[in-house]
Amino acid sequence: MNTKSSTTLRFLESHEVFTLEEFLSGVDPSVVRRTRYLNLQNAVKRDQATRLTRGLYASNLGAYRDRVPNPLLVASKVASDSVLAYHSALEAHGVAHTPSRTVYFTSSRKVVAFETRGYSFQRAPEPRRTSPAHADAAFVTRARAGDTLVAVTSRERTLVDCLARLDLAGGLEELLRSAGGFTTVSSELIAGYARLIGSPTLTARAGWLTSLHSDAWLPTPEPLDEMRRSLGRGTYWLQRRRPGVEYDFVADWRLYIPAHLPLQGGSPDDEAGSRHSHCVRQSDA
Repeated sequence: MNTKSSTTLRFLESHEVFTLEEFLSGVDPSVVRRTRYLNLQNAVKRDQATRLTRGLYASNLGAYRDRVPNPLLVASKVASDSVLAYHSALEAHGVAHTPSRTVYFTSSRKVVAFETRGYSFQRAPEPRRTSPAHADAAFVTRARAGDTLVAVTSRERTLVDCLARLDLAGGLEELLRSAGGFTTVSSELIAGYARLIGSPTLTARAGWLTSLHSDAWLPTPEPLDEMRRSLGRGTYWLQRRRPGVEYDFVADWRLYIPAHLPLQGGSPDDEAGSRHSHCVRQSDA
């Protein structure tokens, strides 16, 4: 390794996960770029660093020796515009009921899925929008992954996105149990993001979930009223209909929900009362 390699070692001792460009710009600039790159490759060969995927590395020195790199930090650095999303956003916000070995992020760039140290990293699709993609910039915030702040979908966007793709949220029950971990959610932002998506089904789902947690989140009623008015005369489903499953109909949101859900947001009397005006049972026939 080059005599200037001590700067490489110092960099590795202070950076858990890093991109190639971060490394090249972070070590001694008096060393030519190609030599800096070769120093990193030598560190990989000596097991002082690990190549995670194209252009992304993890340190294996000092405090990071033999340690699994923070998966949320890894996902945040896969692309310059990576944003943690879906179940990974629930984890970043600290409310996920069950940890997952699949890490989801959004990016405008094409990123090939990869696996490392028992974790799978996948670029996830974003819900289709009726408004320009840049309009959702207000629905990205920062959360801590180890010692680093990373981009993550906001609490409100996370909930709506998860309702749109329950498979990426760990399933309906996982989402409902996780949502109960939020101490506050803005009904204005829920309504605003649902408006960007422009889906009556998703609006009904988001409105129902917000109402379910009204005791904890204390939502402003006007945005919820606006969401109800946008529903029209249709009926909607919390998840894809499945044969043989009993459903309850929530008249306030014109929404069918599976019966016997682990609802967290009201008393049992509430669940049996106004939120479930009548139920319908489907058969396999």
